Amino acid sequence: MSNNLLMLFAFAFALMAMQSIGGLMQIRGYKKAIARVHEHGSVGFGQKRGRFFNGYVVLIACDKNRIITDCEIMDGKTILARFHKTNSLLGREMIGVSIDEFLGEFRMMDNKKQKRYRGYIEALEALELMFDHEAEKKAEQADSGAIDAEYTETQIQTDSEDVEGAQ
Repeated sequence: MSNNLLMLFAFAFALMAMQSIGGLMQIRGYKKAIARVHEHGSVGFGQKRGRFFNGYVVLIACDKNRIITDCEIMDGKTILARFHKTNSLLGREMIGVSIDEFLGEFRMMDNKKQKRYRGYIEALEALELMFDHEAEKKAEQADSGAIDAEYTETQIQTDSEDVEGAQ
């Protein structure tokens, strides 16, 4: 009996070790995929978890004009799943299309259909949020620059009046 129990523990340990090694390989593959996709622009990440069916992780890159430049996806159930390039979404070419165009289509879908594309929607919304945040920052900087310019102009005017008054 103790020999069988020992074999069971050894088998369970071997499975856990294989799972850990596979997880480390996937993490390394994920980091490499992020670096590859990032070469093509800003990166948005999304995932759809699968219980009974396959889930996926998607990385979408786009340029400063919000145009999709690259996309990679990892789908599958096992530790052997790897990232691969994909060029189509919703039955048409992704590369060269605006993220806003795809988001508009997704937002018009019913919730059940949106669930199927959750990872893509998350990645596109992450990019949209990043671009909106950058636009807000630029607007704040422009506003503070205008305020600084007004302050400097007022300060110069006040200083010149003080000089004239002293003479």
